[in-house]
Amino acid sequence: MTNTADSPLRLLPRPEPFEQAVEAFSRKLAAEGRSPNTISAYLRDLKCFAGVLIARHPGVTISQVTPGMMDDALTAPAVLRTVSSTPRSPASLHRFKAAVRSFFTWLEETGQASENPARLVRLGRLPRNPPVFLTEAEKRRLLKELRGRSNVIARRDRVIIELFLGTGIRLQELVDLDIDDVDLDTKHLHVRAKGDVPQVKFLKSKIRSLLRGYLKERRHQGDGECQALFLSNRGTRLSPGQVANRVKHWLTKAGIDKGISPHGLRHTFATHLYAATSDLLVVKRALGHQDISTTEIYTHLVDNALEEAIERL
Repeated sequence: MTNTADSPLRLLPRPEPFEQAVEAFSRKLAAEGRSPNTISAYLRDLKCFAGVLIARHPGVTISQVTPGMMDDALTAPAVLRTVSSTPRSPASLHRFKAAVRSFFTWLEETGQASENPARLVRLGRLPRNPPVFLTEAEKRRLLKELRGRSNVIARRDRVIIELFLGTGIRLQELVDLDIDDVDLDTKHLHVRAKGDVPQVKFLKSKIRSLLRGYLKERRHQGDGECQALFLSNRGTRLSPGQVANRVKHWLTKAGIDKGISPHGLRHTFATHLYAATSDLLVVKRALGHQDISTTEIYTHLVDNALEEAIERL
């Protein structure tokens, strides 16, 4: 198949100078504490962008890129559509443009480009869709489905889901947990939050009791080398995808069909915490948010729940 500027990114040429600059940029992001997922997404987007740019403007160097070339590349079908030819979501395109703009800003700041051709790239504001979460009744139904199970996997899954619902832990934070991150004496769970920032989460008595029993089992599992708190059937650290599949499995068994992901369980924790406290600062600290504006969405969710409750009076 012949390569064109609009071919999927895996078929596009990737120039070595751009590759080197992109790799250096990724190291800069890592040094700033950006998450592995963010770095991986930026790398993927920048390599796609470089391929499209060179395919449309053969031989162009980093310092020769103009705002016109930038606009030309960012509106190419290979950028606007995914490898499977489906349109990119607004969030995906927003991240793509953000990656390109950050990259060229860094090139200018480090003297690798005399001007920033991405200075005119506008990101716009993404619509903030209210997160999906479980009601109190649905939460009880899910936890009831998990209680009393004798299967080792089910008992592990119960601890996982209780942690999501009882601490608001992120999916990546959960799979990164090691046995030593659990401190039952201080009632604390030590997590590595976004950007590898250490954070401490409080463990309520119910979760401490579950963890105490789980840890007795866990210490007899695996080969002794892997210190992950949660192991797969093969004795390796659970992956985010495996955890997401287990969450989906138990939601289905509980008859809950709302498209809830592990992040939806985090939203559930935050929504119910705000409903119980009416204190955004408490929710902000519990979630580890840097900016309280990120937390404010939960006030709207609780307002809606209040309206529905009043309607039922």
